[in-house]
Amino acid sequence: MFNVTSDLGRPLIGISVSMHDFGDYGGVGVQRPIHSAGGLPVMLAQLPEAEAIDAALDRVDAVVLAPGRDIDPSRYGQEPDPLLAAVEPRRDEYELALAAAAIARGLPILGVCRGMQVLNVVRGGTMIQDVRLSERFRDHPSDPGWHAWRRMEQVALGAAEAIPEHPRHELEIAEGSILAEALGGTRATVNSFHHQALGELGDGIVATAVAPDGVIEAIELAGAPVLGVQWELQEEWRIDPRFARVFTWFIDAARARAAQAAWARASSPPPAPVSGPPEAPTAAGSPQLRPPAARLA
Repeated sequence: MFNVTSDLGRPLIGISVSMHDFGDYGGVGVQRPIHSAGGLPVMLAQLPEAEAIDAALDRVDAVVLAPGRDIDPSRYGQEPDPLLAAVEPRRDEYELALAAAAIARGLPILGVCRGMQVLNVVRGGTMIQDVRLSERFRDHPSDPGWHAWRRMEQVALGAAEAIPEHPRHELEIAEGSILAEALGGTRATVNSFHHQALGELGDGIVATAVAPDGVIEAIELAGAPVLGVQWELQEEWRIDPRFARVFTWFIDAARARAAQAAWARASSPPPAPVSGPPEAPTAAGSPQLRPPAARLA
């Protein structure tokens, strides 16, 4: 009998990472907590063609949209503001296609920082290009120049031990949300390195956590195993161990998806064999193949 638990092992988690700015950290940041939670992280090739994306999604059990540069404002109908930071248009093209395809398949998705923003934009939402452009958000804790973030990277890479001083703020989390269920509560404090904020929410996107000033800090896609967070979730477990449970939720969702797919494969009849060689070529030079044999009952 097919044994789902023993045959599946670690679910395969496809991670879309930035090819800029992060250096060695890009290969360990999100990957470490994914692996610790029981997943097998693999980095996805940024090939935007549908065939390449479908082939990747056929093989992974869940997708992570990792942190990175700002999304090009043209993707959400705006002109760039002088406060916009660097963008990565190739990654925008790929990730928006990847996210749309993963959502359509019902795959578990975890979006972190930029990844949360991708989830909103792919559903038709918008961005505030810098929190200083909003009177309400202009004092939101941030890390201009990413100086504190660089020190945090050194901790993750083992080059430093002490968690550096960095901007933080409280969260108010919606009861019954994925985040609240994972953390076991509706209050938390998180890091705040980002300089942008979500604007209008996309279709089906629900805000499930906010900062005291109203900046949206977490979102879900209604009725789907999709979570996006604005803070650097992959490092927050170092300060509050509860955040490791978010990765546990994600890997559990990926494992459930893998089990579902495995049972579907095990329940499907084998492909019918094709009997005999093809007919000799016709005068026109086109071989006439025999029709495949009927599927076994």
